[in-house]
Amino acid sequence: MSWRSILEAEHRLVQEVSEAADAECAHIELTGRVRGDLVDAILGFFRYFTEGLHDPKEDGLLFARCRKRGMTEQDEPLEQLLGEHEWVAGRLDTLQRELYDLAPGDRDGALRFAAGLREFVEVVRCHMDVEETQFFDLAEHYLTADDRARLTEEFESVHYDEVEEGVQAYWQDLAHRIFLAEKPAPASSPA
Repeated sequence: MSWRSILEAEHRLVQEVSEAADAECAHIELTGRVRGDLVDAILGFFRYFTEGLHDPKEDGLLFARCRKRGMTEQDEPLEQLLGEHEWVAGRLDTLQRELYDLAPGDRDGALRFAAGLREFVEVVRCHMDVEETQFFDLAEHYLTADDRARLTEEFESVHYDEVEEGVQAYWQDLAHRIFLAEKPAPASSPA
């Protein structure tokens, strides 16, 4: 798999959990209640998969290689992407604190939490869209053929380790479980 296809495959998992987060926000808005365990799993996915596995590949491998070829942090969209990585990390901390501090039965607090989670998910989606529709093509322009080959080798090595150690399977399974937990139960048919 190329470096780009690895990142795009990881984006699909992030998108799946983002859809589950949207569904949980709709549930919160309807009921005024946050399902703490489910939201904690959603936030954990974003923290440990997105920030712990995905973003370091971008920051430490892709962005670093682009900088080596002359891209600066002031170049768009790199500046935007770096800023969003920082914003997402801070926002995750805030959401986690808000979740733990949310008092049972606090409908207004639950609705504020849902609004914050929606904003977070929207930024994550926008971030992935900019990467896939703008940045990856720009990176290809900056990188030499040798850079692209080495970058793919580095990504495949990290990806292989994640697969071999079961890390990738763990997060894929969690993403699917979160998504399925948010899918509405099928309506029962009349007897």
